[in-house]
Formats: sequence, structure tokens, C-alpha cells
Amino acid sequence: MDDRRERNTGRSGRESGSKRKIFRRTVFLMLVCGVGLFIPLIGQLWNIAIVHHEEYQAEAVEQQTRDVEVAAFRGSIYDSSGDVLAMSATVYNLILSPRDLEASVDESKYKDEEGNADLTAYQAALQAKKDLVLDGVLAVLDLDREALADRLERTYSQYEVLKTNIEKEQAEQLRAFITENKLSHFLYLTPTTKRYYPYGDLAAHVLGFCNSEGGAYGVEAIYNDVLEGTVGRVVTTRTGTGVEMYDSYSEYVDAEDGCDLTLTIDTTIQSYAERILEEGIKAYDVQRGGWCVVLDPQTGAVLAMASSPDYDPNQYGTIRDESLRAQVEADVQAELEKRQGEKAEGKTDEEIYQEAVNAATGTAQNKQWRSQAVNDTYEPGSTFKALVLAAALEEGVVSESDTFYCPGYYMVEGWPKPISCSKKAPGHGTQTLAEAVQNSCNPAFMQIGQRLGIEKFYEYFQAFGLTEPTNIDLNGEGVSTVWPLNTMTGVDLAVGSFGQRFTVTPIQMITAFAATINGGKLLQPYVVQTVTAADGTVVENTEPTVVRQVVSQETSDKCREILTSVVMAEKGTGKNARQAGYTIGGKTGTSETTVPGEVVVSFMGFAPADDPHILVLLAYNTPARSAEGSSIGTTGTWISGGNMGAPMAGKLIGEILDYLGVEKEYTADEAALADLQTPKVTGMTPADAEAALEKKGLDSRTVGEGETVTAQVPAAGSVIPGESTVILYLGGAEPEETGTVPDVTGMSFAAARSKLESAGFFMRAAGAATYLGSSSKAQGQSVAGGETAAIGTIVDVTFSTPQVEDGYLYDG
Repeated sequence: MDDRRERNTGRSGRESGSKRKIFRRTVFLMLVCGVGLFIPLIGQLWNIAIVHHEEYQAEAVEQQTRDVEVAAFRGSIYDSSGDVLAMSATVYNLILSPRDLEASVDESKYKDEEGNADLTAYQAALQAKKDLVLDGVLAVLDLDREALADRLERTYSQYEVLKTNIEKEQAEQLRAFITENKLSHFLYLTPTTKRYYPYGDLAAHVLGFCNSEGGAYGVEAIYNDVLEGTVGRVVTTRTGTGVEMYDSYSEYVDAEDGCDLTLTIDTTIQSYAERILEEGIKAYDVQRGGWCVVLDPQTGAVLAMASSPDYDPNQYGTIRDESLRAQVEADVQAELEKRQGEKAEGKTDEEIYQEAVNAATGTAQNKQWRSQAVNDTYEPGSTFKALVLAAALEEGVVSESDTFYCPGYYMVEGWPKPISCSKKAPGHGTQTLAEAVQNSCNPAFMQIGQRLGIEKFYEYFQAFGLTEPTNIDLNGEGVSTVWPLNTMTGVDLAVGSFGQRFTVTPIQMITAFAATINGGKLLQPYVVQTVTAADGTVVENTEPTVVRQVVSQETSDKCREILTSVVMAEKGTGKNARQAGYTIGGKTGTSETTVPGEVVVSFMGFAPADDPHILVLLAYNTPARSAEGSSIGTTGTWISGGNMGAPMAGKLIGEILDYLGVEKEYTADEAALADLQTPKVTGMTPADAEAALEKKGLDSRTVGEGETVTAQVPAAGSVIPGESTVILYLGGAEPEETGTVPDVTGMSFAAARSKLESAGFFMRAAGAATYLGSSSKAQGQSVAGGETAAIGTIVDVTFSTPQVEDGYLYDG
């Protein structure tokens, strides 16, 4: 029995030990398997939480929030009087999130009868929502349906800009559509700004324009950083279904509006400058446009700057100039010829043609965006003689008592042929310094240049700022060209002394010329007067900057006096710039370029002559010739600065002085041109009316019969030129309301005035008419012959004296 008990005890012990072993193995296996299973999980958690933390965090933020930019208002640009030249207004961009559009249709809701996913029904519902968006958007905006449909398929994207710069009316229609159909979680409008230029093309080359990148040209580009402001943003949270929680802003950063600019440009003077430039281009059949700059020579402030061809900054891509459009057509054909080899590269005819159009159009656009006044260079011709005069007087190598002999040419060592004067044999003969300037005599200035010498010439060329940029606050300033000092020859000095065979920018030239008349100071030109923050604080105000003193006050005074005689003396080449009642100074220029047949005619004029505050540079690039080699233009005018630049610039200067209210002072020979106010003579007898008018310096004639003046033309209080004939109507006679303006071009002063007055109009004359000489002929009139105008209208007529001898241009 005991043996049996012992056997049972041994068996029990063995079974217990076996169970413990199995348990231990089970635990071990569970631990091994458990750890083995958790290691990949831990690795994945490490990968998500540590290795790719930023990536997953960014994705979570993208899913849970919407980040929308808030555009800052771009600062406005004003003229010197506070008129708005450029402004920003609120417009809207339409934004679509294709990813959220797809997510807005819950796939889990579409099941078949057996409870399985119904993909067909889901796709139909999704397409229905896409069609809703397409139809709603296209009902308001002119977009391509196919292209828009493609944008809706970009389900990887949360931000697709469907349309920019949507105006308020269309934006309201879209907002109503979005709200009505509850689409705001994937289709929404964001406010932004659009640039407007209220005056259209006025001062386009100064203002520039804005494209998608910001300011592209002009002050819009130079001052882009201060104009554009700082963009703000709104970050909102969204629910799991993508619905925006408008009351749960997690972040809001205010946009900071840009600063405003006030320019030195005066819109009235700018409009005058642009009109005169275009009038001359048409009147002289100018082929390559031109430029006009109006500067205050005492400060360097630019009052106006015009360049042709121009453009409208509101539609800066549109090519308006007819000659440029014609050039595009020609360039397209040239581009197509160059690109014929590209067919071998697999391009279609349509692709090659479009590339040719794009290239030609881009070239034309760049031409119209360029300011000839700042970006381009030219040979200044005889306007440069003012600088040579100032340098020579300053160095004491000439004096006002010196004389110079001109036989019609000058021989220069190193050049085999004589260099001709514009007045060939017998030339100008013996002349004083002032007369040499009045005559724009090349031989005299070649002699003056030799007295200066190469080193001094070059020294003053640099001192007047012609080898360095002016640093005007406009983009793309051109680079002048001149001979290196160490290679400059006596021949270079000779032609350089009358402004040929080197190039400068117009803004360099007018700034340098200003130094000859303003007391000798070279000033930095500028177009922005003040920069003002959105709260009205003046951030920056431009003060005149004197770069250097080039010549003394005494030298400048002498130059100003001599240059005034160029216009005011009867034989001066600039006499066609005279304006009755004003004393004007200046210098003509006619520069032949290195391209045969091309010539730049210009005039640099200043006023009032004793204290100049207006300096004008007006230039026309290549007036068309009536025949190859002819000195006469296609419109019958002698091609020269004196015949083309002077009368137009003089007219501009007169208009500016009138606008500024400068008081007129008439000389003895201008009595017939003085503005007079007509007295009231209605109700008087013809004899008494005639006496009253005669007392005022006016003539009269009667129409009709009777003892009493019943009407008068012009009406009492009207301002008309002295010695004009007032029309007195007697008895029942009544003046006509309108009449046809006669064409008086080509007539003398007396004949033109008589013809206009006979038709019931009055004449205000400018230019060489101030001399009332028989050689002075009407060159142009403000109201063209044949047009209808109100009886009593004053017609401005410009007179000039053709400056030509022996078939050669008289002007240098």
C-alpha cells in the first residue's frame, strides 16, 4: 500500500512539473510573440511621431484649417496738385478646392439594396455637383468650360484660382450662387485689389504699370516695396466634413496698406507736353516718335515727361501705335522665316506661328513701354553748344568780346575734308561770341573746342554728369557713350564741340543744360516728391540734391543772357520759339545720326529768362524727307530744330507760363499781339463804339444798318489780341452762331489775321510773328481750316521763318 502511495506521489510530482514547464513555455512564447508584434507597431509610431512628425502635422493642419491671404491695398499715386494718377480698388479672386469638392459628396451614403457600396450612384452625385459648379460659375464669368472642368478634376489640390480681378457686380452674383447652394466649403471669393489709372495714358512712362508680380515699370516698379504694403491672412478651423467654422478664428493678421506717392508731375503741364509732342509728330510726319521733358531747373523736379509711342497702363499689353502694329506684322513674317527649321523638331505650323506672333508682339510692347526720355540715348547736336559755351567761359578761353570767323567750313587736322557749317559759303563771316551762339555756327564752336582742349572738354563733359547716370527715380536709365579720354582725337573734339558722335540720354542732357542757367549747379532730377504712410505720416520728402557746382554763378548768368538772345534776337536760330509777352531763352539742335537720312530735331528752351523755373527739352526723331537727301520734310517744312522744335516748344512754354499765371510784359514790337479786354459797346452809336474800341487799341467794322450797336463779337469782357477787329452789329443784324474756320497756313501775319477776322474769328499769334516780318509765315493753327467753330473763337496761329540759305539748313 505504501508502495502504491509512493508511486502515486511520484506520478503527481511529475505531472505538476510538466504543467509548470508548459506554463513557463507558454508565458515565454506569449512574451516573445507579444514583443515581436509590438516592435513594428512601436517602429511605426516612431516613424509617425518622430521621423515624419512635421509632414503629418502639416497635413493635419491642412485638413483642419483654411489659410486665406488678405490683400493689402496698394498705395495711391498723386500728381503735385493731389489729383489721383493711380489707385487701387477692391476686386475678388474666385478660389476652388477640388479636393474638398470631392470630399463634400459622402461615398458611404451611396449603397445598393444589399448594402454594398454603389460606385455608380456616387459618381453620378459627384458629377452632378461638378456640373452645378460649372453652370453657376459660367453663368457669371466668361471662362472656357472645358478648361474649367479640367480644374475641377485636380482632386490633389486645395487651391485653384479660377478667376482673378472680378469686379463687385460679378462678385455679388457669385456670392449669391455660392450661398444659395451651400458651396462655401470648397468654392469661395477672396478680396484683393486691382490697379486703376484714372487718366488713362497720361504720364504712362512715369507711372509705369503693375502686372501679376507687382510694379513692372516707372515709379510703380522703383517704389514697389513701399507701394505694395504687407499682405495679411486669416486662418480658420474646419469640421471633419470640411465646413468652415467662421466663429473660430485661430489667427488673424491685419494687412498693412502701402504708402502713397505724391509726384512732382503736374497733370496740366503733362497734358500740354503730350499734346504738343503728338502735334509735332503729325505736323512733321515724324517716323520714330520723340520725347518731351519739362524740368524745374532750380530744383531738378520733373514737371512733365512724355514719350512717343505710349500706352495705357490700364491695358498695358495693348499695342495702340499704328506704326508699331504694322511692325508687328512685318516682324511676324521675319520670325516665321527664322523658325522654319523648327518643323524638324516636331513643332506644328500653328505652334511655330504662335511663337512668332508672341516674339513680335513682345518686341513691340517693349518699345511702347520704354521711355525715350530716360531709357534711350541720342546725339544732342547743337543744344550741347550751351555746355561748351559755359565751359569755355568758365575756363576763360573765350570772352564776350571775342570774334570768330566763319567762311562756311572749318579744316581740322587729321580730317582730309572741310567740316561744313550749316550756312555754307560765304558762311557767317566775322561774328561775336553771342552771334556765334545765335547762328549756331559749327566752325566757331570747333574753334572754341580747340581752345578748351581735349582734357578740359572731357573734364567738363564729366562735370556736367554726362558720363554717369542721373539716378532719377525711374527704372532702366540708359547709358551714355563717349570716346575714352586716352583715345580721343582732335577730330573727335571738333565734332563733339557741336554735339555729334557721342550719345547721352535726354534726362542727362536737360539736367546738364539746367546747370548752365541755374547758377551752375548740377542737380539730381526726381519725380517723387513725398512718400506718405496710410495714416497720413510723411515718411519721406525729397529735397533738391546738388550733385556738384559745375560753373560759377557769373558764368551761368552770362550763358543765360547769351542763350536768351538765341530766341529774342531777330536773327537767332531759336526765334520761332518766341511768345508775345514772355522772354524766353534756349538753343536749337539738329543732329544727324550715323544712320543715313535719320535726324533728331530738338529745342531746349527756358523761361522766364531772367529767373528760369521752366526748362523744356522737346525732340522729334526722324521727320520724313520729301525725297532722299532732301532738307525739306514731307509736310513742306525745312528739317531743323529751329523750324520744327522751336515753334512747338515755344508754344508749350507759353501755355505753361499762362497756366502758372506769369504776368506778360510786351515789348514795343509786340503791341499788336498784346492781350486786351474788349469793352461793352452795345447800346452805343457806331461812332461812340468805334472811339471806345480805338481807345483800347482795337479796330472795328460794322454789319447791317442802324443808329445803335445791338450786338458785338466778341462779347464784352473777352480777351483778344491788340489791334484785332471787333464786329459791331447794327439794327436787326445778328451774328451767326458758328462759321467755317479758314485755312491760313502759309500766309503772312497780316493776311492770316485779315482772313480769320473776315470769317468772324480772331487770331492769337506765336513764334516768329512777333517780328511781323514778311518772311514769317503761318505754320499751324489750333483749329484746322475747314472745321466749324463758334463765331468769335480765338484761333492760335504759330508763325515761323524758314531758316535756310543756299539750300542748306541754317540751324546747327
